[in-house]
Amino acid sequence: MRIGFVGAGKVGSAVALLLQRAGYEVVGVASRTWASAEKLASQLGCPVLPAAEVSRRAECLFITTSDDAIARVAAEIAQEGAFHAGQFVLHMSGALTSWALEPAAAQGAITLSLHPIQSFATVEKALALIPGSYFSIEGDERGYGFARKLVEDLEGYSFFLDSGAKVLYHAAAVTACNYLVGLLGCSMQMLEAAGVPEEVGLPAFLPLVTGTFENVRALGIPGALTGPIARGDIGTLEKHLAALRGMPRQLAVYTALGLVTVDIALAKGTVSREQAAKLRSLLESYPTSNAATLTETSAK
Repeated sequence: MRIGFVGAGKVGSAVALLLQRAGYEVVGVASRTWASAEKLASQLGCPVLPAAEVSRRAECLFITTSDDAIARVAAEIAQEGAFHAGQFVLHMSGALTSWALEPAAAQGAITLSLHPIQSFATVEKALALIPGSYFSIEGDERGYGFARKLVEDLEGYSFFLDSGAKVLYHAAAVTACNYLVGLLGCSMQMLEAAGVPEEVGLPAFLPLVTGTFENVRALGIPGALTGPIARGDIGTLEKHLAALRGMPRQLAVYTALGLVTVDIALAKGTVSREQAAKLRSLLESYPTSNAATLTETSAK
């Protein structure tokens, strides 16, 4: 299979290298900057070419540019008449559906989105993390078998996703990944307010976080849930909420996640419906009952 890449960022570079190792022939690389294209092409031993020429040579074309550029790049390649019937054209965006590749579909290509459910800080990290990761496959059903084979060759796992569900799916991924970083940042702000030095807080809490992940891996959700909500401990919750009165953003995070956690505790069976109702009532009413205090604090 002859494959080509338009876009030489972290994900595109890692996928190109892994698929070449799996026996695919990379026929060319194009990128917004010559330097990024040349860096990847030198690793692959393939030429740097204009995007349209990469497409003409490839049986499967990956458009691995930034999300905002995918539709524009597809349209530019289509203007050159460089897509062909039966060609597979894929992007790897989590937020966009295969409709971003409509110019390729109009010229007979089979269009798909193939999204790795993983976070890649560097190409090296991506090379290590892609094997074993899950991928969502969305788009033209004629390409499902091929897309699944690609994932298998990347040593990953796959599932199919309806186009109409793509945005909600991506929101779930953002919540699990990006917002986890935000949540830890929120926790560190609470620690700082408690007088814990910045250089101590994160190292002290990382074992707690990784231990929780291991519990989730072993026991699933809701089996891994511990803590005051899992115990129905209203007294502790009241103390937490009182301590957060001067931190409106952190209080909002605490109450919003608390409400979600009540549902999980109920599913785990460690609280009764009556206890769950009391927990929800406390979490829902507290910000409202303290609105004046929060507004005053925010103004300062």
